[in-house]
Amino acid sequence: MTQTGEEASNIGTAAAIDDGDLIFPQYRESGAFLWRGFSIQQMAHQLTGNWKDFGDGKQMPVHYGSKDMNICTVSSPLCTQLPQAAGAGYKYRINGENKIAITYFGEGAASEGDFHPALNFAATLRC
Repeated sequence: MTQTGEEASNIGTAAAIDDGDLIFPQYRESGAFLWRGFSIQQMAHQLTGNWKDFGDGKQMPVHYGSKDMNICTVSSPLCTQLPQAAGAGYKYRINGENKIAITYFGEGAASEGDFHPALNFAATLRC
């Protein structure tokens, strides 16, 4: 999956938040991963599913993630990351934590069933 034409939005948002803030990516956020320190070599390990991958080669290709870098692992189903990000934001707000959760999605995810409830949840609970 490429991020051609989306580099500025990926890298710019990753650069604008703190390293402790949580990222919920979809498929095209390699720039955000690179900004956080995920290496090209680590991407290659994950793509080939070898033992040096952070997930021990147990994930499908392009399903990057890093607990140490506060980046949730990419999930195959579209739009599952939106309610997860809203939930994380809600947790931060009710616990008084000075953190945010961001997520990325495209037009395909915006047509999924999780999209509107996630935005409603985020808005009504001030996530």
